[in-house]
Amino acid sequence: MIIKKRYIKMVFITVAVAILICGVIGFNHNFLKAKEASTKPSIKLPIIMYHQILKDSKTWGKYIISPDDFEKDLIYLIEKGYTTVDMQDLIDFTYNNKELPSKPIMITFDDGYLTSQVYILPILKKYNAKAVVSIVGEFTDKFTEDKDTRLSYAHLSWDDVRELVKSENIEIQNHSYGMHKISKRKGISKIKGESLDNYRKALNNDILHLQSLFEKNTGYIPTTFTYPFGTMSKDAEPILKDMGFLATLTCNEGVNMLTGDKEELYNLKRYNRPYNIDREKFFSKFE
Repeated sequence: MIIKKRYIKMVFITVAVAILICGVIGFNHNFLKAKEASTKPSIKLPIIMYHQILKDSKTWGKYIISPDDFEKDLIYLIEKGYTTVDMQDLIDFTYNNKELPSKPIMITFDDGYLTSQVYILPILKKYNAKAVVSIVGEFTDKFTEDKDTRLSYAHLSWDDVRELVKSENIEIQNHSYGMHKISKRKGISKIKGESLDNYRKALNNDILHLQSLFEKNTGYIPTTFTYPFGTMSKDAEPILKDMGFLATLTCNEGVNMLTGDKEELYNLKRYNRPYNIDREKFFSKFE
């Protein structure tokens, strides 16, 4: 009987010690993991937003600059030590632990003008740089059918998009199919009094339609949604996540800080680059 009591006592002590050791090991592991996460350096990511590039000086303004200005911007950034990245680079950094350059910068073009292929692509190739072009589906459908190639207003056709998808210098993303307009709603903003179900249906019908057109015409599916006009609503982001988008681009200004958190890829901020602004002064806000 005494031996049995001693045996039980020994077993109890052994189990207690084992639990204590496991607890200490678990605590140390979690502590070190938390410490590692808290000390992981943030990476500064500025994003520049362009729209149209034209040679006619009469058109230059808030959203249009010349090809020469764009090339000088790129040269300036390279001389300052920046390396251009695209959305896939950010996704690989976040989801696959791939490193980003020490000074990354992203160049984006909204709306999908034909000049993306005619002017921008050759300049990017010349300097081994990257850019993100977000297209509006109904514009691409229209110019695929019309075959109108006047650079002052023409947009990319599906043949053009297909060629750019193959390029290492331009990444194509989703800018909505037909919501780049101001009617009852501005962009993908929510109409006053609109139910969440109706709002979700409107966004799904439009944005997923363009996703399916991408897959049908190119075999590629965009990972990122670019808000038309930058208009947002608190209900849009969860809906876009449900669609499978891993990132979103806004028109809010500011520099993005990345640590590898998935949520940091949503609502990425960008600076609009207008014509007739001092280049050094404009880009100094990123430093």
